[in-house]
Amino acid sequence: MGMEHFVGTVDPTAAYDWKLSLQRKLENIDCPPEFKLRLAMQYLRGDALVYWEGVRLNHGPDILTFEDFIEEFDKKYFPKQAMDRKKRDFEHVSQGDLSIKQYEVKFNQLRRFVGGGIPEDELIRKFLDGMRLEIRNRCNIVTYYRLGDLVEKAVEQEACWIEEQKLLKSAQPKPERTTESQRRTGDQSEAPYCSRCHRHHMGECAKCFECGRFGHIAKFCRVRPVDATSAGHIAAPAAINMNCYNCNQPDHISRECPTRGHATLPPPPKRQATDP
Repeated sequence: MGMEHFVGTVDPTAAYDWKLSLQRKLENIDCPPEFKLRLAMQYLRGDALVYWEGVRLNHGPDILTFEDFIEEFDKKYFPKQAMDRKKRDFEHVSQGDLSIKQYEVKFNQLRRFVGGGIPEDELIRKFLDGMRLEIRNRCNIVTYYRLGDLVEKAVEQEACWIEEQKLLKSAQPKPERTTESQRRTGDQSEAPYCSRCHRHHMGECAKCFECGRFGHIAKFCRVRPVDATSAGHIAAPAAINMNCYNCNQPDHISRECPTRGHATLPPPPKRQATDP
């Protein structure tokens, strides 16, 4: 018959689909009622076969019919609670993030569990109410007499809406890209000014253990000596004599000299002594 074997499942929908497929296959081959049960048993495997063998032991293998098989199958794999849950899902079915075609598949899958007899206009209203607002508003202006007509129109309007969103997005101005130097400048300008190192930075001012100045730490010291035998590697700390070019005093440089701007005049030339 081309049937897949059933090994049992915890998914009620999968069990329901297998049962429907079995029933249709048996109808298509015009299987006599007395052979339906025997043929159905041939497609049970694993947990499903173990369960059915237990049913046969409890009831007796000679008195069970194919209708008994369907009843026991539903009791095990598709109980009434599962059916009620599917009916509730259909009552609240909606498109959500699905496309219209995906929504149609979901709608039809849940529709099976409520049975037939639903008027076409009610199906159309329910499908329309579950659509996303931007698509529903575009489809509300037309009267539909078949659900298929509504689905076809909704697919068309969905494609138009997607294209419009792409055009709107491309028309929006793109934000300017900030370079790394601009980002660093902005970060520095936002930091408070430090009166010790005369720079903008966050947190406590760092002091270099090499040169004694504020504003950097030892590993970033620009006056730290470099080992000539190891290019690119900083040598061990060494004593550094730093004298001001202005006053020749240690511990500061000329631009920070406290005597800068107060240069003294050179002493007047000595007068030569004249003979009496």
